[in-house]
Amino acid sequence: MDGVMMSERPRRRQKAPRKGNPRNNVKQKAQELTRSGMPFQMAMAVAQGRMELNEALERLARRAEVDRLVRKHGLSRSLATQVAMGHADLEAYLAKQRMENHLQEYLQHSCLDQSLRLEQPWVFGLHGQRRVEAAVTSNDAYTVMLSGKEGEQEVHKLQFKYGYLPDAWKKVRKSLKKDKALASSPREPITRPQDRYSCSDKRLFRYMDEETMIDVTLLEGEIFRGQVSWFGRFEFGLQLKGGVEVVIFRHALHRIAAV
Repeated sequence: MDGVMMSERPRRRQKAPRKGNPRNNVKQKAQELTRSGMPFQMAMAVAQGRMELNEALERLARRAEVDRLVRKHGLSRSLATQVAMGHADLEAYLAKQRMENHLQEYLQHSCLDQSLRLEQPWVFGLHGQRRVEAAVTSNDAYTVMLSGKEGEQEVHKLQFKYGYLPDAWKKVRKSLKKDKALASSPREPITRPQDRYSCSDKRLFRYMDEETMIDVTLLEGEIFRGQVSWFGRFEFGLQLKGGVEVVIFRHALHRIAAV
């Protein structure tokens, strides 16, 4: 009897294996992504399917590039982000920054002030095909007082075309060329700024930054070939072959051409 009853007892059903908890799976996947370096919130978005993995990786790469640009170039995060996204030109920004830094240093730089400060004579090319060696003894808004072998003379600043140190004369003479047409009919200074040859700071900076060789022709035909070494509001330096520098007065320009 007991045997019969025991045989008739229903067998226990085997429990089906439990399915994994979806929440646990999402959390596990997010933890794996976090361990690989992904921020937790982003990892959760990927694990939950709210963000594609490729998109997350692109964002991480862009964030790393932004950090690099900020550290290397001192950019603001907003500008660095624009650069990293391709919406801003890094080279153009850096060039503009270099030009601004240069002008901060050289905007008021002048060989006239240098001669006055050091009491040092310079050779100055003046209109009328004149060349004088003299030191500047006073430098006013419109005129300069020169003191040299010819005594003292007051010269209007528009009369100045170029200047250089006396010991550079041989190398300057060797480099100096002439435009015969201009030299045969000397021109007076151009008094109105709007009538003068226009050469912007941006253009001079590009020549300097790219180390471009240029020909500089003055109103009375002098031609100097060299590279811009600095530029300011009224003058710029031109490095000639042989390592000597000639300072060019911007109001005396006839033309500038890259060679």
